[in-house]
Amino acid sequence: MEKELLNQIAIVTGGNAGIGKAISLELAQRGAKVMILARSQEKNEEIRKIIIDKGGYSEIYKVDVSDKNSVDTAISEIYEKHGQIDILVCNAGNSTPLNYLTKMPIEDIDSIIKTHIYGTIHCIQACGEKMKEKKYGRIVLMSSLGAYHGVTGNAHYCLAKESLVAMGQTLAKELGRYGITVNLIQPGSINTEMSSQVLEVAKNKVISETPVARIGEPEDIAYATAFYCSPRASFITGDIMRVDGGYILETGMDRLVLSMLDPEILK
Repeated sequence: MEKELLNQIAIVTGGNAGIGKAISLELAQRGAKVMILARSQEKNEEIRKIIIDKGGYSEIYKVDVSDKNSVDTAISEIYEKHGQIDILVCNAGNSTPLNYLTKMPIEDIDSIIKTHIYGTIHCIQACGEKMKEKKYGRIVLMSSLGAYHGVTGNAHYCLAKESLVAMGQTLAKELGRYGITVNLIQPGSINTEMSSQVLEVAKNKVISETPVARIGEPEDIAYATAFYCSPRASFITGDIMRVDGGYILETGMDRLVLSMLDPEILK
């Protein structure tokens, strides 16, 4: 694989599991020195070992992105050691039990907002000025299809993910003249621990409503992220890439028409 990110310093929040783990591995394979910021030190150690065993470079930092001091301390340590920050992937996320917004505990709403919105802000504030000094940077924010069409029982999560779209596109305007791009990814149904409960119940239905007829894998998101982080994406900013196998395109009308067609046509 081409080492197009050779010796670049890449920070991946939530980089030790699921989508974040795949992103960390992909960026490392492309030559980046991957700094993993996540809460579980045990999982941090596991992914760092995998990267090292594959010939890559990685450092780990136990960080809660909702805590500004925790983020600032880690980013300052990274910058003091390496003298640069080239890539920031804001992937850290969490979830709470599904619930109607009218009945949702305020603690659940706070948890989502603090992690997804404030966590992203903390990371951008810690890294943005350092990228401006170098006049180079790649920032990728992890949104969701929920930002586009909402998800019943998940209003707070959808709110957070839509907020990231507005934030990312504003940042693209503010930082573009410094050689910094800011783009967003909206994953569809991805085979991760966080989505396992939903997929256990509705996997076949999701597959049937996805044009490419499969569930996404974390690597699908990692490939898209790596593209946004690459030098080849220097003229792309404020963009939103849906990585969903076409799921968003399907409608009730499509399903109605398909049910009316001769099965022989669909072979």
